[in-house]
Amino acid sequence: MKKLVLAAAVALLPGAALAADLSGAWNVAGSFDAMGIKYSSACKLKEDPAGKLSGSCQGTQNEDDATTGAVTTGADGKTAIEFAYDTTYQGSPVHLDYKGTEQADGTLSGTVDAGGADGTFTATKGAPPAAAAAAPTAGAAPAATK
Repeated sequence: MKKLVLAAAVALLPGAALAADLSGAWNVAGSFDAMGIKYSSACKLKEDPAGKLSGSCQGTQNEDDATTGAVTTGADGKTAIEFAYDTTYQGSPVHLDYKGTEQADGTLSGTVDAGGADGTFTATKGAPPAAAAAAPTAGAAPAATK
């Protein structure tokens, strides 16, 4: 009888204990549609056993901005993620606060708050595409095509 109770208790463990580890490289695509702003950022996150996130996200000047956050299980049973970092936009400091959920395909999606401006984001796990690895130079002309 004790073995049956123990087996039932293990089966009822919270989903967070079974959730995928979100550590690794993430490619974040963000958008503030009302302002016509779209951006991308390469993030490297590390999740500890308690669900705490640390790492860095690449800022607008290709600097690594310290990133912190947490991974939890939402009321709907989905893996929820929240992370934030401080960066700059056109020379002004900006705090970006991301809140989202892990989707069935392993991507992340949700909202991003920039302290008054609200946007959306999606993130895919993996190394950034080779073309996106180099930051565009301000005022650079597009590459010519033949």
